Amino acid sequence: MNKNRFAVLAPGFEHLSYPLDRHDAAEGAAFSERSERFSLSRAQSEPHAQMALVSSEGLSEHASEPVGYVCAEDGGIFVVCRSEGRKGGEIAQDERASFSLAVMKRLASLHTQGFGCGGLTPDAVEFAGKEAKLISPSVIFALHEGETTYYEAVSTLRALVSSGVASEADLPRLASVYLSHSPVCRHEIVQHLQSKGKKGTARDGLVESAMRIIPYF
Repeated sequence: MNKNRFAVLAPGFEHLSYPLDRHDAAEGAAFSERSERFSLSRAQSEPHAQMALVSSEGLSEHASEPVGYVCAEDGGIFVVCRSEGRKGGEIAQDERASFSLAVMKRLASLHTQGFGCGGLTPDAVEFAGKEAKLISPSVIFALHEGETTYYEAVSTLRALVSSGVASEADLPRLASVYLSHSPVCRHEIVQHLQSKGKKGTARDGLVESAMRIIPYF
């Protein structure tokens, strides 16, 4: 585990400096302070963490609120966010279907607004009020022209099944939920499949690709 070297905190959250000094900085670390929960997620760099803080208002629809970042002893940077829900591994059996659908809806919403995230895994999102939000906004980036969302959609479907949150039988429905979110989602997937010379529906294309890579994870 890594001890903290310094922390940068948003106004109003200076009181977190003491608990952050007491807790090791690590991916997925969590702590409570003044009846609120907070979690740490690794950022690519300090500029990425700074950007997460600056753009937090614009990304509040998609991600938990960042309140600062901390630098570990080895130089690793971790964004500190309010924790308002439960991770995929904490979801009860009878909530897994709703959770999986919420994850695909969040991914579709990101793609519709021109954002990417590298694909979602159950542990990368929190579930609260039947809505899934990314734990850390630092993984969100603007998609550039020509970048396809296909692989993020396939990767997310694969992660839901590989983690045991969803089953292979759930894939058609999950793919349909993603595709039905907006014309943007459907267009991107259809365009990618056509560019690869693949026939069949967009839903079948997503499901077949996810099924093909599931055994390797």
